[in-house]
Amino acid sequence: MSALFELNLPILLERKHKQYGWIFPIFVDALKPPDENDDRRSRLNDLYAKIKAHQEQHRSEERTSTYIYTFDDNRRLFKSLLQIDFEEQQEEVTNALKLQQSLKRAAAFLIHGEEKFGQEILVHRLSQLPELRNGRRIKIKMAMMDDVSDLWNAVAAELTGGSNQVSYLSPDQVMALVIECLKTQHLIFIFTEVHRSCIGFMSELIEQFWQPMVDIVNLKETYLVMFLVDNKGKTCKSGMPLAWQVCQPEYPKVPLHLPPTTRFLHKKISQWLQMAVATEVVPESLSVETLLNESQGGVPELVYQRICYHCDCSWEGGLAQWLIQ
Repeated sequence: MSALFELNLPILLERKHKQYGWIFPIFVDALKPPDENDDRRSRLNDLYAKIKAHQEQHRSEERTSTYIYTFDDNRRLFKSLLQIDFEEQQEEVTNALKLQQSLKRAAAFLIHGEEKFGQEILVHRLSQLPELRNGRRIKIKMAMMDDVSDLWNAVAAELTGGSNQVSYLSPDQVMALVIECLKTQHLIFIFTEVHRSCIGFMSELIEQFWQPMVDIVNLKETYLVMFLVDNKGKTCKSGMPLAWQVCQPEYPKVPLHLPPTTRFLHKKISQWLQMAVATEVVPESLSVETLLNESQGGVPELVYQRICYHCDCSWEGGLAQWLIQ
């Protein structure tokens, strides 16, 4: 009898019914006598309540523990991925911002390259530079936009929390909102999908939106910054006015043409991987050769995807959204 008890006790305590849940509380509930006045029923009711409370506490602690672990690991991975390559682009942006510290504190940049070459990840990294940290980011898609008034309205909606009255605001009124914002924080415009805007629109954006804004600001503590994000590498060939060096007199009234994003080189991935393994962000078994073979020779977003895969993390399900939100 004792052997039978020991054999079945783990089943009773540890098994779970697909439909009704844990077996033990079901067993205790089934033991209750039908007589409401039976003392055993009262004691079993107390035991049943304690078991359910203990299980609920255990589930809550388990959920909390799992969430903290997952969130912390993913956050470390996300931050680490931002450090792969792109040093050349970051250096140019940092130099431009430093040059503007004693001037108008305005800066504009064209981030461009082929599709899936990490443009939006790069702009996220740049917006987190120490000079721009904790700035207010206004992100607007330029796809099919053909009238600058649409851009003014979109910016107004962001600055007013989506007010229905934004279509009645003039550019001067929107400019006043911009100036008010800049009194307390950096303001970072991120205009994505610029390669999908209508022909000639980007030149109008520079002339009718950005340049009037630069003319009016003269900041001492905060920065006004614009990032134009091109995922096809077309904008720099469209005739839009660009600066090729920060020392050009037109800058920052026209965007600085940054080096295009390209495939990650073996050396760059190797440098990052050594750091990531040393800090236990990625498994030791992950190699540069594996990442290059699985990413079409170092296409940035494919590299990110494969790193996430080998870390048992989803790029599409979490990382990409976290990085480019």
